Amino acid sequence: MNNKVVLIGFYNEKALGVRYLANALTSHGFEPIIIFFKRFNSEVPEIATEKEVDLARQIIEKSQPIFVGLSVMSSLYLTESDKVNEMVRKNFNVPVVWGGVYATLEPQRALEKCDIVSRGEGEGPIAELAIALRDGTDWKHIRGMCYLDENGNFVQNDIGPIQEDIDLYGYPIIGGDNMYLITDDKIIPGDPQLRAFSYELSASRGCPFQCTYCSAVNLRRVYTGQPGRYVRFRSVDSVIEELKDAKAKIPRLRLVHFWDEIFSNQDGWVDEFSWRYKEEIGLPFRIWGHPLMTNDDIISKLVDAGLHQVVMGIQSGSPTVRAENFHRYEKQEQIIEASRVLSRQKVPEVYYDLMICHPFETLDQLKETFDLCLELEPPFHLNIHGLNFLPATDIVQMAIDRGMYTQEELDSMMYSSLQEQYDRHWGPHASSFADASAKNSWSDLIFLTQFPAIRKEVIALSRDPDGNTKKITALKKRMEKKKRLDYYIERIKLVLKIGS
Repeated sequence: MNNKVVLIGFYNEKALGVRYLANALTSHGFEPIIIFFKRFNSEVPEIATEKEVDLARQIIEKSQPIFVGLSVMSSLYLTESDKVNEMVRKNFNVPVVWGGVYATLEPQRALEKCDIVSRGEGEGPIAELAIALRDGTDWKHIRGMCYLDENGNFVQNDIGPIQEDIDLYGYPIIGGDNMYLITDDKIIPGDPQLRAFSYELSASRGCPFQCTYCSAVNLRRVYTGQPGRYVRFRSVDSVIEELKDAKAKIPRLRLVHFWDEIFSNQDGWVDEFSWRYKEEIGLPFRIWGHPLMTNDDIISKLVDAGLHQVVMGIQSGSPTVRAENFHRYEKQEQIIEASRVLSRQKVPEVYYDLMICHPFETLDQLKETFDLCLELEPPFHLNIHGLNFLPATDIVQMAIDRGMYTQEELDSMMYSSLQEQYDRHWGPHASSFADASAKNSWSDLIFLTQFPAIRKEVIALSRDPDGNTKKITALKKRMEKKKRLDYYIERIKLVLKIGS
């Protein structure tokens, strides 16, 4: 009896979703083979080569699976996942199943390329599908499945009730023989995570917020009308068990990254987690935070447990941009107070995320971001991004309704090449202002606010940015070098800490 299934994740060696599915399949007697296709690189994105696609073909050919599953999380890598998808369809007579955020939110588009889409949380449905395909029984009743009927009509099954007790999912598979990393035109056997310095996990599922640029609110809407709480937390027992397993299997583990949309602020949960993590795990960890979920009591407990880094999304210093465009309703004073909490509690590393230089922002609103950054309590770092439109997010329709883009123009952006999408998010930002030089000067000044030692100089330059363009550009280049150097020094210190 054939019990093999090939699962493929793209540009992510941790690939939590794929690992959760592999755990579910294993618990039902199947033998999952995982391909981690390409490493993630936010500075120099690498396209998939013909050789790498053929290496994936060789693994599938050797495995002879009952189906091939692709985790298609974002349109960012869609051009590259398409290459693998086409290879499978051309060479193997097995169903190709897509899951992940993109497939869940755009199932009809996905079915133009694959045979089956699994929407939403897939642990239960993927095991049911595997059993049906193995046994040759009907699978078209399975909850969450989408497909085209014999007449080419789109069929979308009810997604079913949400699983409130997420401890029942177990945790993602760590290690094993049937794992392969394909990158740099070669296959590297084994779980790439076992060679890493960091480990990623989620202590919860679901996000309570509704940011327009993010897929999280749309994923929540998929479960509209279904019984059960959407935002759910694992027990501390479950989280600690997973981390103990990771420590035992990953010899160079030095840092834990909680991948939750927003880390828990529940008093009882945080109390138990903090003392147990400190005693039983004892590694530095980082989390994502939110201004409305940050207070001295919780942060002090987490810092005592080993909290090393908080990444907090601010996105804009303009209350108008945040509320009207991003549906972020925190006030200026709440953001500033959250920064003071992180400073008072001496969180070693604090990062604030900003999205600037986009069509929803005027030059005056960009200046508001500069002003807010000067109010944030140092020390802190800034992650500055552009706005990359993602399919099926609210901000896409918002841009169309306001006449900023047509659907065709947005499609050309959202489904463009890997390099073009990287450039819009991480690279040079396309200016939405008539005066591009003014935009560049203010975005550079915002970058410079994260360095307390030069703040007086930055404030002086901001009084006449047009006249100080060359000085601002030169200062930014100098501080970028310092930031890169400081980053590598801190990483080396963290790696050498060895849990002490």
